[in-house]
Amino acid sequence: MAGPIDLNILSLIVGVVTFGLLVKLMSRSKKSPPGPWGVPVFGCMPHFLFTSKRLRDVFKDWYYKYGPIYSVKLGSAYVIVLNNIESIHDALIRPEFQDRPRMDFLLARKGEGLALSNGKVWKDQRKFVHQIFRDFGVGKASFEDAIISEAKFLTDALVKLDGKVVNIEHLLNNAVSNIISSVSFGQRFEYDDKRFQNILERFNDMMRESVIRISVSVCLPFTKYIPFFGSTRIRNKMKYYISFHDETTVEHQGKFDVANMRDIMDAYLLEIKKSNNNGRLEVFNEDNMFWVIADLFSAGTDTTTTTLLWAFLFLLNNPEVEVKVRAQLNDVVGRNRMPRYSDRSKLPLVEAIISESLRLGTISALSLPHVAATDSELHGYKIPKGTIIIPNFHVLFTDEKKWDVPEKFAPERFLDKDGNYVKRDDFIPFSTGRRLCIGEQLARMELFIFFTHILQKMSFSVPDGRRTPPAEGFDGFTHKPKAYEVLIKKSNE
Repeated sequence: MAGPIDLNILSLIVGVVTFGLLVKLMSRSKKSPPGPWGVPVFGCMPHFLFTSKRLRDVFKDWYYKYGPIYSVKLGSAYVIVLNNIESIHDALIRPEFQDRPRMDFLLARKGEGLALSNGKVWKDQRKFVHQIFRDFGVGKASFEDAIISEAKFLTDALVKLDGKVVNIEHLLNNAVSNIISSVSFGQRFEYDDKRFQNILERFNDMMRESVIRISVSVCLPFTKYIPFFGSTRIRNKMKYYISFHDETTVEHQGKFDVANMRDIMDAYLLEIKKSNNNGRLEVFNEDNMFWVIADLFSAGTDTTTTTLLWAFLFLLNNPEVEVKVRAQLNDVVGRNRMPRYSDRSKLPLVEAIISESLRLGTISALSLPHVAATDSELHGYKIPKGTIIIPNFHVLFTDEKKWDVPEKFAPERFLDKDGNYVKRDDFIPFSTGRRLCIGEQLARMELFIFFTHILQKMSFSVPDGRRTPPAEGFDGFTHKPKAYEVLIKKSNE
């Protein structure tokens, strides 16, 4: 009969087995990208809890330590981070890397739009939006007058503030949102419309909160069972937009005329009617319409507004650049007409300022996550099915190896020796591949027209007795500058 087990031997066995399991859990295949070590369950997430650095800066530190492609365990998610143009481009053009992680439980209501959908739903709806944009001339010269008209409303509102110290974010946000609102709903809203301001404010809050929840849910899926991380809080913030969308849908259904397609909502309702007849309601239905328009509304408002806020903040910090761009604007356009998009080739400094604002502001530091649909390889590394893939635009746009003094605002980076605008292949602020920004051309037109029209009519300066606001930002749905105020004056130049 065997005697009692020696507790020391038992402890040794348990220790060896535990150590072996941890080594196996934390070890990497020779074909896996290098990367930082983590701890069981949470992986490398504690790195972010015990550092004062921003998420983007921690990811950048890992790039300098491990190279352009590295892997990191974040909770239960195995993540591969891409940090150079070659790996980002090669990944994003491949069909097996197009999917998004499933995050249905985060949504304020059921349905699938453009940003988080996959497969047939994503492909058919993206094709639909592309076609509607072409039909309505969105991003083309024929659409320019609509943006110029809104720019006139905006500059008129700014003129009324002559001599006052204000934060211009509210007016910029309203003006930019009116463009996508007119395309989506067939209407614009006055800048003093309290209901619309409430919708914009709650919608932006919801987007900021969704980014945090998306990040946590991808890394720690069990959080979906915790009420705090469910959809209740997001839905509460979203209820004003939901109410507005549903009321607008009822109005469009009542006035629907197949011979007069006014906007995207009309066009989508027509697709729903067609789908009732051909059995395609899994793609085109009212729930999916809600999210397609919500995705367009969010992407078409926050990113452009944020870029303009960065551009004017950078000019406040670099007044010599403002002097140069005003001189170029006056020489090319003068004071007797308003700038048009066709002037951009003659205004290379404007193009350079917008590009440098997109680069240094790095509106989207980390791209929305992709997920590998199958086992694959990328640049010699093994990519298992289910791997999260994140393009790191912050590194791409601020790498000291590629950009001279990257923290400096220097529009001349995008100009040649003759002062002509130069497009850089490694500068992709609207992403690349199959899921690149569907509204890129619209955004570029908006940025150029709003920026030049404001600059021609108005001047912004630091209020008397105040320090120049630092060009610092915070991360939410976009990387937005901290709130700042300016002294507004009508331009006499």
